[in-house]
Amino acid sequence: MKENHRMATWWIHWEDLNWPAQHNLDKIRRRAAAFAEANISAAVIFGAHFRWDFLPMFPLLHDYIATVAEELHKYHIKLFDHHSVNLVHRYRTREEMRRVMRDSGPHLPFCPTWEAAATWEFHGKRLNDWRMIDVKNGEPYYFPQYTGEGFCHRNPEFIEAYKEYLQLLISDTGIDGLSADDAMYYGAMNTCGCKHCRAELKRRSGIDLPPVEDLSFWGNWDNEAWHHWLDLRREATGEFYEEIAGVLPDGFMLTGCGSGSASVIAVLNGTDARQFLRGCNYVNLEMVGNTPPYKHDPHTVNEKIARRLITASHHQAAAREKGVRAFNTGFAHVPETANIAWAASKLLGADAWIMALKPRLGLPREILETLPDEEDILGDAFGFEKEHPELFSGNFVGQMGVFFSEETRDHTMFGCLGHGYTKDFGDMLSALFREGICPHTVFSFPENGETYPLILVPSAAKMTAAECAALQRYADNGGKVIITGPTPVPGCENSWRLPNAANVPASDFFTTCPDGIRPVRPAWIGKTPIPECADPNCWQQVGENIFYHPHRMPEDVVARCRSFSADLPVKLVEAKGYLCTMFETEDSLTVHFLAEDYDTDIDHKLDEMRFHRSRVNFINKVEPVGISGVLKLEAHTMPQVFTPFHEEQAGIVREENIYTVNLPDKCAYAILRFPK
Repeated sequence: MKENHRMATWWIHWEDLNWPAQHNLDKIRRRAAAFAEANISAAVIFGAHFRWDFLPMFPLLHDYIATVAEELHKYHIKLFDHHSVNLVHRYRTREEMRRVMRDSGPHLPFCPTWEAAATWEFHGKRLNDWRMIDVKNGEPYYFPQYTGEGFCHRNPEFIEAYKEYLQLLISDTGIDGLSADDAMYYGAMNTCGCKHCRAELKRRSGIDLPPVEDLSFWGNWDNEAWHHWLDLRREATGEFYEEIAGVLPDGFMLTGCGSGSASVIAVLNGTDARQFLRGCNYVNLEMVGNTPPYKHDPHTVNEKIARRLITASHHQAAAREKGVRAFNTGFAHVPETANIAWAASKLLGADAWIMALKPRLGLPREILETLPDEEDILGDAFGFEKEHPELFSGNFVGQMGVFFSEETRDHTMFGCLGHGYTKDFGDMLSALFREGICPHTVFSFPENGETYPLILVPSAAKMTAAECAALQRYADNGGKVIITGPTPVPGCENSWRLPNAANVPASDFFTTCPDGIRPVRPAWIGKTPIPECADPNCWQQVGENIFYHPHRMPEDVVARCRSFSADLPVKLVEAKGYLCTMFETEDSLTVHFLAEDYDTDIDHKLDEMRFHRSRVNFINKVEPVGISGVLKLEAHTMPQVFTPFHEEQAGIVREENIYTVNLPDKCAYAILRFPK
């Protein structure tokens, strides 16, 4: 098993760049000691984020980072740098300047004027020559959400320059790892139309990139050239990480940001955890926004806990395939939210990187300085993890597999619709977690049913001939297959006819920015109608061990999955309101329970003072709702019960092989360890 990390953010603020002032050296030493006291094992830099904007300050910045690394290493704490490989702030007006300085506090938004930027070079290469190009007008693409521009990670001059920068950074600082962020297309389908991206389309498909008015290409999933265009954008990320991994020292940790491999984001932005792992050796899921959600602010990001597990499952599958670890990034401002963000990571066996995202709160500096930092909120959760490694060292159990169809995500319009393929995939996983059935996301079919006695195939509207053959071979060798919704698998009779083209003018196909600040996805992604299933609501047995239902979410699908899933020595009988996962070691089975829903509230006095809203709220109340506080499991051995956030002990009652666990009041997270 790879080394676990308990990660927290090391913020760089403007005053820290008054370097090498003695008071800042003293501050580094005090904070390094506080990180050790809080049981943090790895620190991650945040600040000077749009790194190319700090080009004139590299010597000063690197010396500061080197000193942080030196002080942390005294406590055996690792230091990862974290920066955007390609985004740069650029403002054209006074208002844009004010917005970027006010709203992008986490980045330290320091940048040159447009005139100065036009002359900037690195090792003889001009930075402006690397910029992403808008496919609509051939001009450098402007990212309104970041008030800036970005460099294309397919551009070979940019790749070579970034490799040179990495070697300089590592040599200067002695860092242990790097989160190299933003090697993706935040401009969505609007990017990138540079000469290198166009040349790659020509090489693959033999055609020039058509004008955006050509609907035989743009948004037409019946056109193979369109598939090539989507593929080359996604694969550019993998090729980029392969390139930069080649200049890294042995044992150096490399990751990138990612929040949507199992969502529409993967198609729009060209992101995929498996592509990242062509060069990376650590997988990140950024849990953007509040965890748990605050349901009363439409201007922040508030995903349900169950939805967090969907992409986490996909990323864990990619990590498992490569034999590496995954980690989740969560935001928190008080211990109560830090605990839940940490627990959501532990639920699937990921490491946790927790950051107090205070600069996104839009509050005056004198107020922010009174709010807790990472070392103030993480000690309890990280201390529990450090004290009980046996609870977090097992392998995540896979009683069955859930097939993730990359063909459907990547090469069908159904895979690019908000209510399409990835919704069905996610709904199936969520239902299984609620019922205590432990699923593994899988990308291919094994030869037989030894590892997974069952593979669920939800709404895989497109599969290759090789995948269909592998499915049949798996079933022939004893594996059970449950297929639902639209499918091309032979013998599965259905009348599904899914949309295959956006059929909207260019003005409606691409991402827009009506207010000049917040990009808006095109309406067709959320509003393209998907027909209701016209087929009978019944199961078909289409071959030995293959069962099919034409509806996208049959009512009894979870019960059928349970009947075919691998048996475990522990079976869940009751856990109202909890999501459940299990981990196995040689001598035990550990069951984790995390409440799915929460009543949260915020500091309303602080909220009224905010001068902008971005992503997060200062949540100061977190109480689980919809739970009974009672867990019932069937097992042959008495469990140890751990409630990391409660001093009160749980009660256990045994009736034959049924153990009833009465948890403390409002218990959000519990771990039961059953010895074998």
